[in-house]
Amino acid sequence: MRGSDEADIVVLKANTAAAALGCLAAACTPETVSPTGLADAGLIFSNDCASCHASDRTGDHGPDIRPASLTDYSQTSLAAFLGDHKTAKKLTAEQRAILAEWLKR
Repeated sequence: MRGSDEADIVVLKANTAAAALGCLAAACTPETVSPTGLADAGLIFSNDCASCHASDRTGDHGPDIRPASLTDYSQTSLAAFLGDHKTAKKLTAEQRAILAEWLKR
C-alpha cells in the first residue's frame, strides 16, 4: 500500500469514529434526558463521585466540579472525559452523558 493510501485510510477511520461519536452525543442531548435520568445522575454522583469531589461538588480529594468550574468543557467532551475517569469507567455511555448534563447544571 502506498503512503497516501494509508493516510486516506487513517482519515476515513477518524471520520467514521467522529461520526459515531456525534451520533452517540446526539442521542444523549439534554433534550432527551428525562427528569428521572437527571435524578439518577444525582444518585450516581452521590454513590460514585462525592467521596472525592464532596457532596456539594466543591472538591475534597478531587477538584471542584461545580458548573462554574466546568465552563471549559462541553457536555460532550465532559461525557468523553468521564469515560476514562476512575469510577465513571463502569458507567454506560448513556449514564456518562446524563451525568455530564447533571454536572453542567
